[in-house]
Amino acid sequence: MRSDPEALELVGRYLDGQATAEEVARLEALMKDDLRLRSEFLACARVDASLRSAMGGNPVPLAKSLASDSRNRFAWRWWGSVAAAAALVVGIVSWHSGIRVQLGVPGAVARFGELDSCRWMDPATRVLGGDAIVPGQRVELSAGRAELHFATGARVTMKGPAIFEVRSDKGGFLALGEVQVAAETAESKGFVVVTPSSKFVDIGTAFSAGVTADGLSRLDVSEGIVDVILDGTGKTQRLRAGETMFVEPGDRKILTRIEAGDGTSSFRFPSIPPPSMDDAADRSQGRANIRVVRGSLGQESGRLGGAAEALLDGSGQSKQDSPRESVYFSAESGGAFEIDLGESMSVTRILSYSWHQHESIPEHRERAKQRFTLYGWAGSELPDPESESLGENWIRVARVNTDESLHVVSRLDRPAQQACSITAEKGEIGRYRYLRWEVKGGTFYGEIDVFAEP
Repeated sequence: MRSDPEALELVGRYLDGQATAEEVARLEALMKDDLRLRSEFLACARVDASLRSAMGGNPVPLAKSLASDSRNRFAWRWWGSVAAAAALVVGIVSWHSGIRVQLGVPGAVARFGELDSCRWMDPATRVLGGDAIVPGQRVELSAGRAELHFATGARVTMKGPAIFEVRSDKGGFLALGEVQVAAETAESKGFVVVTPSSKFVDIGTAFSAGVTADGLSRLDVSEGIVDVILDGTGKTQRLRAGETMFVEPGDRKILTRIEAGDGTSSFRFPSIPPPSMDDAADRSQGRANIRVVRGSLGQESGRLGGAAEALLDGSGQSKQDSPRESVYFSAESGGAFEIDLGESMSVTRILSYSWHQHESIPEHRERAKQRFTLYGWAGSELPDPESESLGENWIRVARVNTDESLHVVSRLDRPAQQACSITAEKGEIGRYRYLRWEVKGGTFYGEIDVFAEP
């Protein structure tokens, strides 16, 4: 039995950001003595936060689906199943009574700082700047910005939707959303943000961390150095200012690193090597081939452009505006291409390179950004080689959007030459014969390298 329609209508309006002060007060009164309603609200709030996080922070209307009665029984059952799934993502959370934590609470390790337009997943939450935070306390922010000031001097800024559990004066667990961390004092050195797949240890002085609804973790270092310790391996990778790493969920811990190049035909990057002729996918090795499985390349649309085989020739473009040496899909439709390595191989590293910077047309810098999802096929033969769709046996390897890693706000921020490196902490990304790139259109790719052993 679920709660009455009035209460569910208020829940929906609150999560949509449309509830008036009177409606919020009414919802609090109803929830005060109704355990079932509190449980339903928390489940819906977490799903709302997860969905909005997955959709880039856009609000997801809930009121209509919550307010209807018998006409939406099926929808309610569906919503309940999604809520249950969300509970697995963010963990089991106990109900908080809404009583404010007062200053001077024994064991407090942090306090709330500036609170800007905050809405909480639990509307009964009462928080003011200066309120104490104790270990184990979860801060569940639906919208707005909240600062957490730690006794060590570290400062964590949450941007809703986000869920962060304070574990000690040295860090906490990020279950969902994004936090920015500043650790500028000697006492705050070693501040830790744990995610479902990684542990980020600050050596000094500033970084941001993010976790999507499906567990993809991101580390972005703005100042100083941060160590990445991957769950289950204990191995450490060190990132410095300006570097970003994504960690896919799963046992293999797939790592994605994005870097800007020197803007020359040498394709020099801080740590990613230049294009190579020694990889397993290079045409000179005589084993691999590439084909377009969806969409049309620029050269097939009556424009200048390279054939797909140009991606396997061991070199990038010779200059910054060279359509004939670039492989690209229409910006409007995108496409997909597939590399056949000739046999199932142990793939250890995959690199992609892009370059385009028109001197007089700033928007052409968009042709350097890389946006794709990479899949691998574990079998030796494709069941339907002519199929454009992805079957259930394709394994998602990595998701790439270089704009998210390179701090792109305007076109002029975007580096004209970019490289993406995909590796795995355990060494092997997987055993694959076929690799498939589902590509957003418009990018001028110059080379793809796949390092693998039989």
